[in-house]
Amino acid sequence: MNNINKKKIEYVIGIDLGHGETSAAICPMQWDTDVKMLEPTKDLEMGGNKKVLPSAITILNDGKAYIGDAAFNPEILKQAKVRVCFKQAPKNINGEAEQLMVRFMHEVYVRIRENNSGMLTDTNHLVYIATPSGWDYNTQQLYVEMARQAGLPIGGVTKESRAAFVRAQHDVTSGLGRNIHKGAIVFDMGSSTLDFTYMNNEIKGLIDHGYDCGASFVEKSIYKEQEETDKYIQLFEKKYPDLVDYLVFEARKVKEQVYFDPTLRVKKSINFDDFIEDEELEDERFKLTFKPGELNEHLLSNGYLQQIEEAMLDYKNNHIAGQKIYGVFMTGGASRMDFLRPMICKCWGVTEEQIYRDQDPSLTISQGVAEVARMDLRTDGMDVGLKESINNIKQSGAIYESFTMNFGGALYERITENIASRITEWAESSQNYNLNVLQSMISSAVQKSINYESSNITQYIEQAIDESTADVRQKVEDIVSHYSNQGVNIQLPTLNINNINVSGINLNGIMDEISNSIAVESSNWSSTIAGAAVGGAVAMILGGPLMWIIGGGALLGKYIFGKEESEAEKKRKAMTKNLSSDERAQVYATLSEKWDEMTDNIAASIRESLDGNRNIKFSINQAVNGMLDNYEQSLKNARILID
Repeated sequence: MNNINKKKIEYVIGIDLGHGETSAAICPMQWDTDVKMLEPTKDLEMGGNKKVLPSAITILNDGKAYIGDAAFNPEILKQAKVRVCFKQAPKNINGEAEQLMVRFMHEVYVRIRENNSGMLTDTNHLVYIATPSGWDYNTQQLYVEMARQAGLPIGGVTKESRAAFVRAQHDVTSGLGRNIHKGAIVFDMGSSTLDFTYMNNEIKGLIDHGYDCGASFVEKSIYKEQEETDKYIQLFEKKYPDLVDYLVFEARKVKEQVYFDPTLRVKKSINFDDFIEDEELEDERFKLTFKPGELNEHLLSNGYLQQIEEAMLDYKNNHIAGQKIYGVFMTGGASRMDFLRPMICKCWGVTEEQIYRDQDPSLTISQGVAEVARMDLRTDGMDVGLKESINNIKQSGAIYESFTMNFGGALYERITENIASRITEWAESSQNYNLNVLQSMISSAVQKSINYESSNITQYIEQAIDESTADVRQKVEDIVSHYSNQGVNIQLPTLNINNINVSGINLNGIMDEISNSIAVESSNWSSTIAGAAVGGAVAMILGGPLMWIIGGGALLGKYIFGKEESEAEKKRKAMTKNLSSDERAQVYATLSEKWDEMTDNIAASIRESLDGNRNIKFSINQAVNGMLDNYEQSLKNARILID
């Protein structure tokens, strides 16, 4: 990817090279198209109007290879050994099994190119492949190197469980999407292993675990039962060991017929002389017959059903102990087996309605891989610097500064407006009010102003968060919108003390804790602000002007003060003397002269009250940090923990 201009990529192909079967899907990149308008994933034809190819290969002595059903052509079988079930975790890229997979990868890709020659060129697409969830990073990278050696324009690798989760989340009809983050399991019944993957919002990463009870056991046990009772099959096995896989493959086809419609009787006969020339076997056949329910009885008697049930219980009790299961997504062609759903309900305590399976589970993984590839490629680089931006917001204090400016500004405007109104009302009253009445009216105006603005304090917090996090939120929304079928409209949680939530996202847990903290602290905010603001503001509003008035700077002093009176007595008399209209006009004029000084003092009082209020600052910072953490988590959840 480092040397690729991604904008030149027109398509991404997702391939599921399964142990039993292989499928592929394609997505157009549509770089300039809104994410809500992207074309859906399209399954690719793999030959013979089929979208699923048996993972089988036969390589002739001349080096020519045949894959899928063609590998079982009778004429081909006479010339070389057919290989099935050869996929395994790679260890050495030059190993026999690994080189066989490399050849198979190559032939699958060649077929895709041949079937889509009018659409695909050498440079207009990338291929992404799936790996079992249990493979570690080094194994995955070796698998990628094998794909590269096979000639695939490899773009990356995706775990099957992630592809399945994304596929389930995109299918709005499944109902599983809304349960994924609460707790859901991918149930992947593969050919070689039975793999489980669990995720929810509360745990870190995905919990993967696999069991050696894959569905290939079924066809192998069918073949074994026939082999144990039929001497001609024993003879065939002895003389033609390289062709045993062919009979096992035919047993698999019978298995698939049985579970395609369990109510029907299935019968299959294969004449040996159709694909070998042997007089001892020319009149013999490999014959399989199953009545409804008979195959399940066979699997019960040989312990296979018990093995699967034990695997499910072990996973629940020893790998996800205590975790809730709200949904199960079944994938893999073998998930059609009719005994699985009742067993899932029994072992994991879910209902049939909580279990979802694609209409064609054989295509689930390849579709999911293609969808994940398009998402990842379209959002590649969009989160560069995002974490640093979030950390800067947390550490800079910009949100609290914005809050104090917005809230403090509104408080200042309301206080000064109400004080001016009360002074005018006092001065123009028909009653001869004293200065104590004026002070009481101003104090009441200040307190009411604080109470009013404090009741709207969460709106000012939201405004501050909105202004300070706009760029971060836009980045996250742009990325997350790619990981939803319709696009996700993520909004910042509303700071409602009793109900903090985001549309479509569950914010229980840390946000509940934050809202409780805010609820406790905010109950004291008004009184905390009022204590400083009322006392400070009134003292600074009236202190200077009144002392000037009382000290003789106005006509009042000439009429009411005696020569021997103390300063306290002078103040008491000044404050309690009922003033005439002219006297109140003189006080009004004095306060008007001092108005700029008074309003500066009001602004300073508010600023000091807010800047020094640790309770409010702590609660807001706690809420902001929680929200930003939630944004990061939302991104991770949407991306299903990118590998």
